[in-house]
Amino acid sequence: MKPNLEINRFLQRQINKYLSPELIEQNESIQKFIEAVNQTYINYEKDAELFEQSSRLNDIEYQEINDTLKSKLSKINEFQEKLIQAIYQLTDAELTDHVSTDVIDLLKILNDEIKLKKDYQQQLFNAKLEAEKASEAKSDFLSIMSHEIRTPLNAIIGMIYIMEKEEHLEHFKENLNVLKLSANNLFLLINDILDYNKIEAGKIELEEIPFNFSVLVDQIKSSLTVKAEENLSKISIKTDTDFNPNVIGDPLRIGQILTNLVSNACKFTQNGEIKISLETLTLEKEKIHFRVKVADNGIGIEKEKFNVIFQKFGQAESKTTRKYGGTGLGLIISRKLLQLMNSDIVLKSKVGKGSTFQFDLQLPLVQSEKNNFSEMNEFNEIQLNGLKVLLVEDNLINTKIAVKILSNWGIEIETAENGLIGVNMFQNNRYDLILMDLSMPVMDGYEATSIIRTKDTKIPILALTASASYGYLEKAMKMGVNDYIIKPFNPKELNYKLSKYHQDKFYSTV
Repeated sequence: MKPNLEINRFLQRQINKYLSPELIEQNESIQKFIEAVNQTYINYEKDAELFEQSSRLNDIEYQEINDTLKSKLSKINEFQEKLIQAIYQLTDAELTDHVSTDVIDLLKILNDEIKLKKDYQQQLFNAKLEAEKASEAKSDFLSIMSHEIRTPLNAIIGMIYIMEKEEHLEHFKENLNVLKLSANNLFLLINDILDYNKIEAGKIELEEIPFNFSVLVDQIKSSLTVKAEENLSKISIKTDTDFNPNVIGDPLRIGQILTNLVSNACKFTQNGEIKISLETLTLEKEKIHFRVKVADNGIGIEKEKFNVIFQKFGQAESKTTRKYGGTGLGLIISRKLLQLMNSDIVLKSKVGKGSTFQFDLQLPLVQSEKNNFSEMNEFNEIQLNGLKVLLVEDNLINTKIAVKILSNWGIEIETAENGLIGVNMFQNNRYDLILMDLSMPVMDGYEATSIIRTKDTKIPILALTASASYGYLEKAMKMGVNDYIIKPFNPKELNYKLSKYHQDKFYSTV
């Protein structure tokens, strides 16, 4: 470890408990690992984008409540004024017994209206208090989940990847698997929070790209097989013989929906089976209308709980959260995504018998079977010997991890700690590709990319960013970025995209 490195006191306590100074001193990989984990403690307190978005959403909700309150009270006040005017007009006239009865009736009506007004005001006030409490709870919940958490996550996942590639002590394997699982679970949790916030803010944009639906389903099955086997269950796929899998849509979002449904089925099914079925409803030359079902024979859901599980942060029972985990956001996100695709989730379930979640999609068909998504699924990491890359990144830990990963692929890499240094290095050297962080001090990635594009319009620039916000990525594309990779990045995805932009030069060396 570096001399005079200040270790977080909580981390130091664990180090003292499990690791001896001699073991640390003799193992460089352990020292690097301790430095990486220590850095995550240092970076954890950042919070920016989500707090602003949640605050803006709260303002919108409060405004709607206030507007409704003002509108209702205005109408009631107008009606009350008319009643009072009618009473004055009657008292000015010569009153008979019959008229007196009318006045008494009118006073009774007025009294009833005033009482209704007070009751309604109280209801509105109570509703406003409940809305404020719910909004405050949501704001507190979202504000602690910042996109900046992706930065330390990137360090954790990157270090795991490096340690898996290198030789390490045998007794570290179990701890490494636990760390990997925890990091991936945290990554999925953060994605749920971010996606929910983006949907609430109306920032979700669906892509329309060609992909193979059957390949997507197979990939989801493979990724969740281990999770199913942990509960002694298995996953099967049934596809209609006339099903055409070559469609145009958003494979990322559809995959997110399917992954959520299959993952939930695995979670709540012990010693059973999860069945994924693809059923063709109508098949035309240019489009296909089909049904996707995810069925299990798990614990099931009570009918009166059907609506609860589709509500914000809702689960069928509070004990479900304690036993099985989860944010209660997965199904509401899936439903909102499907609604953007003009569809919805239909649930059938019996307690103790299992559950079936299904949805229908109508997607355009493509003629070609080859597409980027299937290529990515079948792609294996390749060596990129001779590729010269400039990495512009201000986070030291992320830089070290990226350099180590890229070096393993035979890439020659140079680094710059901010956009200004990156621009100067680009002007004085030749590079085949630039990996550009977007959020940096001195000069950010947007400005650096814009300057580079005034001098070179052809060099590929890939944004390596912790922000999944569509607005930020769209801005980066306008500045001249060719593509982007979201942190924590998947090394396979990075290798695939580096190969994609230089395939003519480097595929021949494999």
